[in-house]
Amino acid sequence: MGLLRHLFSSERWSSLPTPPRLEELKKEATPILAVDCFDGARFEFNKSFSPKFALNHNITMGSTAVPSGYEFGANFGDENVLLASRIDMAGRLNGRINAQVSDALTLRMQAQVSPEADAGASSCKLDADYRGSSFTAGGSYMAGGLLSGTFLQSVSQSLALGAEGFYHVHKHVNGGAAAARCVWGHNGEHVATAKAGTFGNVELCYQRKVSEKVGLATELQYYHNQFCTFGVGYEFRLRNSTFRGLIASDTSCSAVLEERVSPGINLTLSGNLNHKKKEHKFGIGLQCGQ
Repeated sequence: MGLLRHLFSSERWSSLPTPPRLEELKKEATPILAVDCFDGARFEFNKSFSPKFALNHNITMGSTAVPSGYEFGANFGDENVLLASRIDMAGRLNGRINAQVSDALTLRMQAQVSPEADAGASSCKLDADYRGSSFTAGGSYMAGGLLSGTFLQSVSQSLALGAEGFYHVHKHVNGGAAAARCVWGHNGEHVATAKAGTFGNVELCYQRKVSEKVGLATELQYYHNQFCTFGVGYEFRLRNSTFRGLIASDTSCSAVLEERVSPGINLTLSGNLNHKKKEHKFGIGLQCGQ
């Protein structure tokens, strides 16, 4: 009885760490594995008019396969509210609102409005996230009738278990997934995550913080009777630059170098080579302003 009282006591649960949202299950590995490779040239100019308001201009000059374009954005934010929007030359408008209602509750809304008449060109998503002392929970609604909910609970200082489920109101389709997250080592040097869904999909991820400047990550995604992919990524953080690379199972190699030329000016060089398809792309970008 004493053991059961200890396992289910409020003092024990309150002493456990708060895990991230289930959507951020592999948040340490995502920046390493999500290498931003683009083709052509990209120029981004950010202008801050006050600590709360800023404008953004984004110009892309792509190759024959990627058309050139221009995007204009405006952002407003403080400690409790963030408003962000962006519109391109085709009239597609993307907007996002984040509201920190309290220390535990966060509300979000994402919307896209497009002049195109195609189905799915416009969309809207509403999210609500709650952070407890040792758990995180969330729910979302997507235009079209898709409802989903997530929950992640710490069961020890290093292990968190959770689940997610969804239901489509109009198509009457439902499903879910179970998830696990394990953190160990000095200052969380090792992070391993696993996620298995009802449709035969399995995602495994591992991230290792070798040092303050070096990080490694690997990921495997398996979809039953469909495909299986994996990749290995690495990150080097130097004094004024960051170098990321990714080697994927589809025989592609990607690399991105972000160099801080001077305060407020960043230079980006990216490259991608697919040996099997004999395709390649190279991009150069310049970012001015904070």
